[in-house]
Amino acid sequence: MLNYISAEWYKLCRTKGIFLAFVFLLFMIGLIFFPTFWYAIPTIPMYIAAYLAFLILGFFLAPIFAIRAFDDQYGRGTLKNEVVFGIPRSRSYLGKMLFGGLVGTAAAFLVMGFYILLCLLSSHVWEADTGLWLDLCVKGTLLVLPLWWASMSLAFCLQAVFRNSAGATAVNYLFLLFSVPISMAGFYEKTDSPILNFFNYWFFVAPYRITYSVMDGAWTSAGGMAYSWLVGIAWIVGTSAVGLFAFNLKELH
Repeated sequence: MLNYISAEWYKLCRTKGIFLAFVFLLFMIGLIFFPTFWYAIPTIPMYIAAYLAFLILGFFLAPIFAIRAFDDQYGRGTLKNEVVFGIPRSRSYLGKMLFGGLVGTAAAFLVMGFYILLCLLSSHVWEADTGLWLDLCVKGTLLVLPLWWASMSLAFCLQAVFRNSAGATAVNYLFLLFSVPISMAGFYEKTDSPILNFFNYWFFVAPYRITYSVMDGAWTSAGGMAYSWLVGIAWIVGTSAVGLFAFNLKELH
């Protein structure tokens, strides 16, 4: 598995567009903070609140790494070549998913770390409650991390189920565009609709609503964190099983 992940990393390193896009993203984040270096107004609470709010973007960015792993491989026949050379399909699928998760997590931590660093540099002063805000920031990140992985696992599952990467990507983003707002609306109580109850409690976006209470100063660390990781891991296991099953049955051309 380590050799397979190393091979995937080698292919990624030969894709210059990925690194250029990443550098451009960091540059755009820097532009947000550029004017604040001339003002001595404490901004840590505002920036950290924005940080927690924009963690939702991870659900939409996570599938990009699944797209990168499968992009054009059906058309080019590289997946078929892997099978012909004796690489088990389970290793191919799980290796791509593990590699996507590692690279995606590393990229997210770099971007978030860069953002927090600029928060501290642009605030000019260390506020009395800065440590508290940073603590909430870390907890919010740990809470949403398994949910990001769940979104990525779903993306890999769809890549395995559909015949081409473009179709899987289209279905993936259409599903997210409709399901994320429903889950974020949340009713905070059981309804008569099993579908609404699913999106309210067990969809992988639902635990993210806990960050709302984080920004209000209320934090249930143990219960909220356990709930988030339980839902995230359940989605990862379920979608991985379905994706692996579909990938083993797929006819590669």
